[in-house]
Amino acid sequence: MTRYEKYFIPVYKRIDKVITGGEGSTLYVKDGEYLDMFSGLGVNVLGYGNKKVNKAVVEQLKKHNHLSNYFETESAGKLAKYLIEHSFAEKVFFSNSGTEAVEAGLKIIKKYGKNNGRKNIITFTNAFHGRTLGSASITAPDKSSVYNHSGMTGVLTLEFNNMKDLDMINSESAGVFIELIQGQGGINIADEHFVKELKKRTDKYKVILMIDEIQSGMGRTGKLLSFENYGIEPDLAVIAKAIGGGLPLGALLANKEFCDYLTIGEHGSTFGGNPVACAAGLATVKQINSRKFMYSVTLKGELLKEEVCKLKKKHPDIIGRISGMGLMIGIEILKNEDKIMGLFEKEHIFVNMTQGNILRLLPPLIITEEEIHRFVKVFDKVLPDL
Repeated sequence: MTRYEKYFIPVYKRIDKVITGGEGSTLYVKDGEYLDMFSGLGVNVLGYGNKKVNKAVVEQLKKHNHLSNYFETESAGKLAKYLIEHSFAEKVFFSNSGTEAVEAGLKIIKKYGKNNGRKNIITFTNAFHGRTLGSASITAPDKSSVYNHSGMTGVLTLEFNNMKDLDMINSESAGVFIELIQGQGGINIADEHFVKELKKRTDKYKVILMIDEIQSGMGRTGKLLSFENYGIEPDLAVIAKAIGGGLPLGALLANKEFCDYLTIGEHGSTFGGNPVACAAGLATVKQINSRKFMYSVTLKGELLKEEVCKLKKKHPDIIGRISGMGLMIGIEILKNEDKIMGLFEKEHIFVNMTQGNILRLLPPLIITEEEIHRFVKVFDKVLPDL
């Protein structure tokens, strides 16, 4: 039991380590330094102690830490402007989290459906979009979850990457909600032909296409947003995690057709667009969004995946499917997967598992090649102990 565990409602299975600080890809713990290979579940893309992000936070705190959304704050305005200028979107709505951004998008889809006599919202197997009743309604049940709820009616779950299932998208569909790289679902990547056909059908039947970029966005795949790898643009997209630079922030991005669909009073958020979080977010995205930085993510992702594939050849009885894009990689562990986190922890590396047996790698995007080789060396060392 962790030090304060008895005071919390038990919804998390915590790692019993006391974190005292961090720098780069390293977390400082009482018993030494640990390489972080999941970066706060994809939040800390610039690692720990980023000077530009910290400076932006301090400077904003000197002005004000919160204002009601009756006022426009400069940091939120600048971040919104930057996101619009570097994406498909026409306007943005800021929230506190990815789940809340999902809820905002669902409101647009539900309103669109009501106004146009459309009753269905499409989601996909192994999807994960959040834990509120709305977002959980479009989260498909899986072998590791108990949080799927039927908070909304009219949700149809299609098989991910099944071309034939796309025939169910028609004039009765209000919206389609999809992760092109499923994170919680096991790092499952959408096939290019599947995505192109999905886009074709949503355009043909005037169905809102909403893409979840909460885990796959903000440079994680070597592009600012993962759908850029497929050469398409959605009607709506949601981002969170990395966009806040370590502070709570989410955003709904909307294209010209749907950016004014919600009107005054139909949605809102007391803390959405918090000026401190937006200042951190702007400092973060400006560092990420350069060709040099994105290219480095692509190269490091290729290196990590290539080295893991070598381990698969060496340990075919332990490593199964390997999938991923950029620095978002999933590795199937074929036996004794419950031991893997503990074995890495003994070697001073923090890793994360999803779907029971998928080793999910989401390291800080600033991870070095040396740190990648360190991880691979330790991985090779612990595999025989499984």
